Amino acid sequence: MAKELFNRYVWLIDTLQRYGRLTRREIDGLWQRSEYSDGKPMARRTFMNYRQAIQEMFDVNIECDASTYEYYIEDPDALQGNGARVWALNTLAVSNMLNESQELRNRIVLENIPSGQKFLRIVFEAMKENRVLILSYRSFRRVTSSHTLAAPYFVKLFRQRWYVIAKDFTDRKIKTYALDRVASLELSSRTFVYPDSFSPIDYFRDCFGITHDDMPAQEVVLRVPALQANYLRTLPLHESQEELDRNEHSSTFHYRLKITPDFEQEVYALGYWQAEVLSPQTLRDAVAERLSRSLACYGTAGLSCHEHRKEKVFIFSFHRRKERTRKCSRFL
Repeated sequence: MAKELFNRYVWLIDTLQRYGRLTRREIDGLWQRSEYSDGKPMARRTFMNYRQAIQEMFDVNIECDASTYEYYIEDPDALQGNGARVWALNTLAVSNMLNESQELRNRIVLENIPSGQKFLRIVFEAMKENRVLILSYRSFRRVTSSHTLAAPYFVKLFRQRWYVIAKDFTDRKIKTYALDRVASLELSSRTFVYPDSFSPIDYFRDCFGITHDDMPAQEVVLRVPALQANYLRTLPLHESQEELDRNEHSSTFHYRLKITPDFEQEVYALGYWQAEVLSPQTLRDAVAERLSRSLACYGTAGLSCHEHRKEKVFIFSFHRRKERTRKCSRFL
């Protein structure tokens, strides 16, 4: 019963988000077409109870315009951010839509996400009780798993993967652990003190993805072809994105962030779109070098990248031997 009530609250929030302003009659019409109504109208008292519960549970205030008798979400922009509340509401809204569309289940294709969600409950419990985790972790850089004690500070979702940011008790450094690479995880009896001065938002301020770095943020300017610029407008590369210039051929975007390996990789991938780094010069040179190395993989009569490197080494060695022979012949 509690789960069903929760889903009804989410349905009402999602409905007002989609339609903007609705009268009680319009809300009731949409309600009777949903799976939660059993074809019955929503009583006024029930609606008012849902409205109050939504305000208390989600801090979402549903107001009524006295001149039109339309109901609306007081601050819709608050439901467009990146916080946990917004993510949870969006996830539940999608879940509700899928439940309402069971007859379409064979026509809905979902992606398998290796996010390590089975460990989330343990991590949340450790965070609530400030308990230290016993962590067995398989890094891509190591063949075997490493074992450590870690104090979980917060979690972050990025590119459909969950990460826990925790303080390693071995070297006292804050590290990022991908939950899909965790081999085992359990609570220890040991506790830790979460620092009052620590802020997850500040920790990743001006960062891209899940790579933290203490380097200063830099100004980055990219020029992207007009067609591909549409993708960046609908799905910004970073929260600092700002469009500086736009014409029929291209658009120029400005960013302020730390140029970490994650961001460099992202810009490198944009090379497929013929995106060009205008500044800073260091990033432009780094991306150009990576693109040159990739191009070299296809640059010699169909040879693979590995074969191409072997050929370059062979030619270099051949010329070195030839040069040594030429020098030695001077003394004969």
